[in-house]
Amino acid sequence: AKETSFTGESVLDEIYPNELLISVVCVTLNAAGTLPDLINSIREQKTILMEFVVVDGGSKDDTIEILKANEDIVDAWISRADCGIYDAMNSSLNFIRGKWVIFLGADDLLLNGFNEMLALLKDSNTIYYGNLMYYGRKFAKKYDDYYLTKLNICQQAIFYPRSVFAKYNFNLKYRVYADYHLNLRCWADPQFNFFHAEHLISSFSDGGFSSYEKDFVFEQERDMLFKTYLKKSSYYRYVNRTRGFWVLLLSLFQPG
Repeated sequence: AKETSFTGESVLDEIYPNELLISVVCVTLNAAGTLPDLINSIREQKTILMEFVVVDGGSKDDTIEILKANEDIVDAWISRADCGIYDAMNSSLNFIRGKWVIFLGADDLLLNGFNEMLALLKDSNTIYYGNLMYYGRKFAKKYDDYYLTKLNICQQAIFYPRSVFAKYNFNLKYRVYADYHLNLRCWADPQFNFFHAEHLISSFSDGGFSSYEKDFVFEQERDMLFKTYLKKSSYYRYVNRTRGFWVLLLSLFQPG
């Protein structure tokens, strides 16, 4: 594979002289058990419009050997210690070439709707998202302001334009839900629009990172984040749903 480094954006220029449409980024750590299935799903969808980049956290299993054995599909990879998933995702933004980027886990699978989605990627200030297989069932939801208090838009189905990362990155204080935090900021930002399409993008695996790790900082700040980035009506509905009517009534009389 084309092992690279983060020393400068010119690293991939020799490989791709023109900017690509989409970068598919996978963050791995000791992922030898699942990575081959992801690579096979990438192989089925791979076109000249996309690059597949893997950012590895210093795996001690056979992950690196798998990457080397699939140099026809893995366009660039790096393996080094990092400070977690979102640190690796932030680092990838220094050298990927796509106008849009989607982040996958090593235990996810890319589906046929991925290529159908690419035809929609036109507006550089629009965040496009599709449907996915979620815990074995199809999840298809067009989000509104209130529904964002119930569930984050899964990163395995969301296509971010590079303009998002010219303005924001993943905040590392959120160990599990930095992507949720990013989506809330973008949702509230008038520069960006969200567009839902009925394409089945990926399969989201059971037992991923968020299923066994807790994000105590996000949980402590959840109320504040929803109050800051969402409409008042959505925030009050959320308080009523999760805390009850009397807490909602008290919140109506609180300043701020």
